[in-house]
Amino acid sequence: MYSTTYQTDGQRRKEDAAHWVALTDARALLPDEQKQLDDWLQADTRNLGAFVQAKSIYHALDYRSGQHITVPVPAPSPPLARRHFLTAACAAGVAALVAPKAITEHFSLRHRGRQAPQRYEWHGNQITVDARSGAYFSSTQHHDAILIADGRIGLQIQRHPLHVTVGTMWLGSKKADFDISVQGSDVIVALYSGALNWKSPDKSLKFTSPNILLFSQGSKSSPVLVSKKTLPDDDAFARKAWRNGQIIMNNYTLTEAVNEFNRYSDVQCLIASPALAQRRLSGSFSLVKLHDFAQAAALLLNCKIRQEKNTILFYS
Repeated sequence: MYSTTYQTDGQRRKEDAAHWVALTDARALLPDEQKQLDDWLQADTRNLGAFVQAKSIYHALDYRSGQHITVPVPAPSPPLARRHFLTAACAAGVAALVAPKAITEHFSLRHRGRQAPQRYEWHGNQITVDARSGAYFSSTQHHDAILIADGRIGLQIQRHPLHVTVGTMWLGSKKADFDISVQGSDVIVALYSGALNWKSPDKSLKFTSPNILLFSQGSKSSPVLVSKKTLPDDDAFARKAWRNGQIIMNNYTLTEAVNEFNRYSDVQCLIASPALAQRRLSGSFSLVKLHDFAQAAALLLNCKIRQEKNTILFYS
């Protein structure tokens, strides 16, 4: 019923993932079913990503107590609503596909809601998970591994080697500070310090800091490096601000600013006209204080704002 050949249909992949997640949650798989699941997961690394994402969503919508591990204690941060935060263990069979069998722990982090970034300490390394992001974590005695399903994650590797998988891309480092952002088929890596090794099915490269790297990975081709640009210190400082729940805008258009704030609030910003959308502003704001930004933007751009239910409208 479920093909083990190379998949190009994203919708079919999601349907297959949902089927297996529901089945494994309901009961133990029969030997033939377990083999089908293992074959499907091994057929394409994107199948594993779909499975991790589907499992996270499934638990978030209808959480059931099950086998899970203790989550790393978050670093100090402002009090935040926790109802949208999911921590649950993925099936041991899935973990074995991500790392060697000598796995010591595995869990998934899923931030589905609109909330400030969350910071964690994991084996001496620091991990920051942004709003609407998801990843699967596993460990062995030799290294940690992360499979990123979507969103943005900041990584400060200081003590324990870390491997990162995004689709069919692999990144590895022993010491580095970088962000990974998944935007559709594009993967943006902001490498602030240290070095990264990159591998795809047919190529491998080593990158040193500071650089902005843009990769593209379509469904029918291997990942490719689209561009590599030097990252100035000022730009790096602004890019990393999200980890502390801040946004530093340097000549942003109103559209760019609004798109960033809309990630973190149930109140969504709208702009009445294309001309106003292209007006530019600069400043530093808290990502979770939308109304402070809206009032400041209205003053800076000499425009007006009006709030109606869950929207804030910018208009001239």
